Amino acid sequence: MRIGQFIDTESTGGAETVVLELCRLLQAQDMEPVLLHFGSAHLSERAAAWGIEQRIVPGKADYKSAATLPRFIWQFRRFLQLQRIDVLHSHLFDPITTAAPACLLAGIPHVGTLHDVYVVAEKPARIRLLQAASLLGTRLVCVSRHMERFYRQRARFGRQALQVIYNGVSLMPPVPTGRLRPALGLQADDLVIACVGRLVGLKNHRLLLQAFSRLPVALSPHLLLIGDGPMEAQLRQWAGELGIAARVHLLGRRTDVPELLTSSDIFALVSDTEGLSCSILEAMSVGLPVVATAVGGNPELVVDGKTGFLIAPGDAAGLYARLLALAREPKLRQRLGQAGRRRVAARFSLETMLNGYLRLYRLSATPFGAAVGRDR
Repeated sequence: MRIGQFIDTESTGGAETVVLELCRLLQAQDMEPVLLHFGSAHLSERAAAWGIEQRIVPGKADYKSAATLPRFIWQFRRFLQLQRIDVLHSHLFDPITTAAPACLLAGIPHVGTLHDVYVVAEKPARIRLLQAASLLGTRLVCVSRHMERFYRQRARFGRQALQVIYNGVSLMPPVPTGRLRPALGLQADDLVIACVGRLVGLKNHRLLLQAFSRLPVALSPHLLLIGDGPMEAQLRQWAGELGIAARVHLLGRRTDVPELLTSSDIFALVSDTEGLSCSILEAMSVGLPVVATAVGGNPELVVDGKTGFLIAPGDAAGLYARLLALAREPKLRQRLGQAGRRRVAARFSLETMLNGYLRLYRLSATPFGAAVGRDR
């Protein structure tokens, strides 16, 4: 089975990671995954490193314009046929809603994974496009129960129209290695808090900086902000104003995130909204305790008081209190971190994610869907 993975992105977020992992896992299943994108440099580089077949989708200018979108849909239909795609799996709102009519015209089964809710929350009228995609035969997937409830309520989807497949991650080494600390100018006894995520307003890094700035200097705290984005300069300015610039390390986009996590003591993510955070899963997989906002799918990952702590969005005092408790109690960090690792192994493995999508691909690829509209 030749399965297209279609995504439009220039970032390095969770959706992109899921797409690449799916391609790698499908290769191991003797299937033919092919990554379809508009020429993203970082996505192309990572796919090439993993030996993943990829094809550049033509017509991005038409795709971005409402006036020329019908032309793109017609051309994309032909492109999918020429690439001999048996099932198309689209990720994120725009690829899903654009590919739905193209797949119908081509007679190709279509699966669409929604990785967030804010795209529709910002513009409720967009829900009609998802309703249309569903009516055109797209099987929609949400990556958390929270997302499923959101879309079911907004779109009045029936029980069969949506299903949940959690993102999965591989288990990293359970023991912190600290291998990268010297390269970062960190000492073995420094307290290192890591945060992985795009530097954008929705991630609310300012809240994290404010809470971090209150931690006692005697604890030798350091904060690693891993990721890039338009707010980098603003974050540097805020760190300077708070007097913590020397202890806040903006590392940009990195390919060694697992090693950075195993060189850390605590993971924090205080987003205003989330779908299902792959970065939280990665942190739990290496045995880090997590402090996160109780938004989106985060409460489905972090069990408050068991694998980490949940705080209300915008709760600077609560964030500070939880970080301080973990900073002062190594045994608490170890206990929560080990419980989180066990939770990932039991419920959020790559194998579980893969099996969920394999069932969906096989269900979608009916004889009718495989034959109608093909022009090969």
